[in-house]
Amino acid sequence: MYRKLFQTAFGLLLFIACGSESTIEVSDGSEFPAAQLSITDTIGVELGDSCYVFGYIADAVRTDSIIYVLDMSRAHLGKYTPEGEYAGYIGGRGDGPGELSHPQWLELFSDGSIIIQDVSDLGLYDPHGNWQRHILTHSGNWPSQHTVTGVATFAIRWHEFIQEPSFTLRQFIASYNLDGNFLTEFMTDSILVPVDPNDNNDALNRMLFSHYFAGDINGNLYIVQRHIPQYQIVCYSSDGIAFDTLSLDLPVVEKTAYEISLEKRHVEEYLTGMGSSDVMQWIYEPDSFKEPIAGVWLGWENNLWVLRGTEEKPAFDVWSSPDGEYLFSAELNIDIPPTEFLTFYINPYCRDFLAVHEDEGMVQRLFLIKVN
Repeated sequence: MYRKLFQTAFGLLLFIACGSESTIEVSDGSEFPAAQLSITDTIGVELGDSCYVFGYIADAVRTDSIIYVLDMSRAHLGKYTPEGEYAGYIGGRGDGPGELSHPQWLELFSDGSIIIQDVSDLGLYDPHGNWQRHILTHSGNWPSQHTVTGVATFAIRWHEFIQEPSFTLRQFIASYNLDGNFLTEFMTDSILVPVDPNDNNDALNRMLFSHYFAGDINGNLYIVQRHIPQYQIVCYSSDGIAFDTLSLDLPVVEKTAYEISLEKRHVEEYLTGMGSSDVMQWIYEPDSFKEPIAGVWLGWENNLWVLRGTEEKPAFDVWSSPDGEYLFSAELNIDIPPTEFLTFYINPYCRDFLAVHEDEGMVQRLFLIKVN
């Protein structure tokens, strides 16, 4: 099973605005050029040299010259060469400037600057790993889901609680600069709490699994609404206006009873691990259909990589941005059992990319994936 890991219990219901629409009628993508993906190497061992034993990989970035691996459990950003050799780390556990507690995610900018999201702040580091300053500070209410949207801007999904006129959880996607200044709000969704039991499942979907998004270097944002059977990506300009919709005409694929039971167990175990709550019930009923899109990233040459959610093996559609031309498809010939996970990390700094494989024993290894 391949997936994008959800990192927090809060999401956003996406209201898709109207815009011009680019629709390509395909059933399997065979009429377009196809690329093959291959695993060229792995980093990580279950036991042995501590430099290669991962606690929990929260995020990863690959460039032509370095691989960054953000380890939440070890509270540092590990560095590796493209050949997989350990090259030191940034951070380390502590509460001083540049030290980390439980890092959640990172973003790398074109000049080599790095931002790392910890539980209490979003910090900026220079290309050498030296801490520069706080960008955003908070008390555990950390922004989740993230993407670079330019040379010095980024977009995140965040939330706030509003008490008047009624107690409401307001979730939103917005962009900021590296001084922490708000730039643009792309979408918002408000949920009344506590949640009515009849609306429990819908609220969980909106909080946990509402969307995917990726930004490009021109400040555009590409957003995928989840829990719908249609394949569509809504394109927003840097001022938050929808200007296009990318879509494919694909058949709906139903989940098996076994797949539904595994998903239900996984989500409910995650919710239970969050602790008790008076906001909603920890009962979840998965969709009966497979989501046509299971992730979206900006990759090499400013192209959008879109992971199909309906294929037995990991398969991608690759679009140009921002014009929305379908370029080619790509497949990784690997079988992942339903009890194991493969999480992809694609970025524009390298033609090739990364994936984290997690086995049934929760042992993680980093796959180095080549685009042939």
